[in-house]
Amino acid sequence: MAIEQAFRFSSLLLAASAFTGLVLAHAVPLWLAVLTGIILSLTLLQTAGVMAHRIIAAETMVRSVIWNLVLIAAFIGFILDLFLISRELLPAGIHFLVILLTIKLASLRERRDFRHLYAISLMAILASAALTTDVWYVPIFLLYLLAAVWTLLLYHLTDNARQADTSRAAVALSHRITSRFFWLTNGIALTTFGLTLLIFFIMPRVGTGWVQKSQNAGLRATGFSDRVDLGTIGSIKQDPSIVMRVELPDQATDRHEALYLRGTAYNYYDGRAWNSNPVYRRSLAMSTEGTFVVRSGGIRSYGHSSLPLRQDILLEALDTSVLFAAPIAESISGEFPAVQADTMGGLHLPFPSTSRIRYSVTSQPRQMTPDEQSAPVLDYPEAIRRHYLQVPKISDQVGELAQDIVRKATGPYEKALAIQEHLTQNYRYSLEVETSTIEHPVEDFLFVRKTGYCEHYATAMVILLRSVGIPARLVTGFLATEWNEYGGYYTVRQQDAHAWVEVFFPRSGWITMDPTPTVGTSMPGSRGEILRRLGESFRLYWDRLFVRYSAADQLTLVYGIRQSSDILRDHISTMFSSFLSPLTRLIATLTPNAQASQQGALWFLGGVALFGLVVLATLIWRNTQWKAAAQNAGARHHRAIVGLYVQMRRVAEREGITRSVSTTPKEFVQQVHHRCVTAGPSAAGFIELYCRVRFGRHLLTQQEFAQATEYANSFRRILRTS
Repeated sequence: MAIEQAFRFSSLLLAASAFTGLVLAHAVPLWLAVLTGIILSLTLLQTAGVMAHRIIAAETMVRSVIWNLVLIAAFIGFILDLFLISRELLPAGIHFLVILLTIKLASLRERRDFRHLYAISLMAILASAALTTDVWYVPIFLLYLLAAVWTLLLYHLTDNARQADTSRAAVALSHRITSRFFWLTNGIALTTFGLTLLIFFIMPRVGTGWVQKSQNAGLRATGFSDRVDLGTIGSIKQDPSIVMRVELPDQATDRHEALYLRGTAYNYYDGRAWNSNPVYRRSLAMSTEGTFVVRSGGIRSYGHSSLPLRQDILLEALDTSVLFAAPIAESISGEFPAVQADTMGGLHLPFPSTSRIRYSVTSQPRQMTPDEQSAPVLDYPEAIRRHYLQVPKISDQVGELAQDIVRKATGPYEKALAIQEHLTQNYRYSLEVETSTIEHPVEDFLFVRKTGYCEHYATAMVILLRSVGIPARLVTGFLATEWNEYGGYYTVRQQDAHAWVEVFFPRSGWITMDPTPTVGTSMPGSRGEILRRLGESFRLYWDRLFVRYSAADQLTLVYGIRQSSDILRDHISTMFSSFLSPLTRLIATLTPNAQASQQGALWFLGGVALFGLVVLATLIWRNTQWKAAAQNAGARHHRAIVGLYVQMRRVAEREGITRSVSTTPKEFVQQVHHRCVTAGPSAAGFIELYCRVRFGRHLLTQQEFAQATEYANSFRRILRTS
């Protein structure tokens, strides 16, 4: 490929990679993406020489005045988009940027047009970086970086050639990309990428910039506002969108039991919806270690507790300010400006976050004390009785049913277990229940339909408990059941939204009870499912090691460099192990009889690396051999064609065609043509190849050398028979 053509190709590849980043970030409307793709494809066809004449003819019809008018129209469209359509700077600016890219691709002729194209591409790749934190950005950035290195080098070469005289410029621009130049340029690109990584880990982190997602970009989360209508959670039970990923760093990695992630609690039910009454939030105090200490309102329990449970949570951007945690949260830490707690132990941010949040929570699971499990009567505080024994105006059948269920129970705890068991065993779980038009949904669930989903079960249990004098409240959150064995974390989706019950006991505190029947969820073990979970685990590590790489991580790394190489080696080893652990678990899954999956993973990576080195060495060796063979063949052809030329001159002299020492090969052809017209074409064809070898340093191919030999033999035959 000629240098000029390679320069245009690299410039278009630079623009295409930046444009692809915006498309994958879902920042470009479909019509604009299609239009830009068509223009980019036509420009590539023109560069490749396909339909070049038609495209150039079309371009000449569009004068610069027309392009200026199109540019003005695009700017007017940007103003309208900013104030009337998108009404936000970022999407309107991206739309305008893509339109500028389209215009520049359609009018790419002068050198300044290429410089404009590079500036637009740089803004586009920066915008796509601000719009996403997904791992797909890595290959897009690598492609952009590779194209940028090629483009800058080729721009410099072609610019120098154009500044030279016309003949030298034509020769320089017609030169082709050699193998040495190809590998040298790619080596520079890889070195540049390495320096980019080094700068990323060394330079200070920059806070929120002007290129950010809008406030309403969060995933819609239902069931966590101050009021929840009965039936709202069921509307999202079919949505597989990922809400959060939860790691348990202090627990065994083979954990599979369900994990309750508490969101919001409700104490007042009006017969159709739940409310938090009264609603009061207060800011939590921060300790010296940067951790917010949770001091839940109301009664704080000091009953028998198990070991603390620490959770590292990566929460997606939601349209709610609720922070989720296993009950009962004791402390929370993260990069928060402030954290608030409501009167029922719920955690909130001051406002919904517009980006992913990573935070850590330490919870203290509550368990029943032995004396309260068997106590026949419990004395509840007045504040608890006032807020958690409210029952709306409902049918007397509900109270009669509650008394009938707990008739054989001897204490509050046994009554709670009896109500839970009754709901679990006598009702059917189903999402195909419409409650928005039902006047009394609880009575309808208990006595008519006898089918429903978690909200119906939890609401019914709370009402039945309160009917027999046991304080209880409804809680909404998520029930995590999907364990990713390759990443060692729970994947929590929208469809995992759940409602359950918290029952109050004076010494034990609020105890979690779930009356909803267990719904069997088969976890597919196909290879596709394995690859999907493996990919999700890599996305989690990508966010941890790159997206959320903080100033504290930088200080740790710099301290390791200054103090000891061992600390640095451990830091790098931890990062490598994070990426290696999913592969280790994958090998352990595919080979369950393996005793050392870690060693197997290392052997696998080592084998891949060794194979890559062998392939690379083979390619280099074969390339060297091909070069040597080509040089040897070229040298032989050079000597041979010079010998053929000497033989042709001798034959011509015997036939009376004499030449002096100053006669050039072209003049020799003219002499042959005057002496014998029929021998002229053979002589001209041979001399053309001879001059290319003798003066142009051209290496003849095997076919060209055979053609030159045929010209020489034909020349001798014609002269001898003339």
